[in-house]
Amino acid sequence: MADPMEEAKHEAEADVADERLSRFMKTLGGTASAKAVFGEPVEKDGVTVVPVARVRYGGGGGGGRGPGRKKKGDAGDADQVGFGHGGGVQAAPVGYIELSGGRATYKRIADPVRPMAIALLFPLVGAISIGIVALSLRLSSRR
Repeated sequence: MADPMEEAKHEAEADVADERLSRFMKTLGGTASAKAVFGEPVEKDGVTVVPVARVRYGGGGGGGRGPGRKKKGDAGDADQVGFGHGGGVQAAPVGYIELSGGRATYKRIADPVRPMAIALLFPLVGAISIGIVALSLRLSSRR
């Protein structure tokens, strides 16, 4: 049976790790905004432009506990404790809102990579389809 003091110590360490991860995610989420990427809305000659971005963020954490390896000169078993967390932010412009004359208009910014990616995927999908058909014909002719 585990020592209640040891269990309480382990529980407190886990709570500290959870709190660190929570603070980290709040900080990370606070930086993930269109304002952080593009700055404040811009106004000129009665027209205001508000940037719009696709912002994603995520993170994760881990932990561990286990018996340590005995080193020369160690009196007993040492506890190994390991905690870690990490994350990332991705932001990309998608458009802007134009405020003018009492109207709001959304203007999309074209992503130059998307059409290129689609154009490159068609030959790849075609080649895979031809390969599957050829393999199926070959296997069926052996029967």
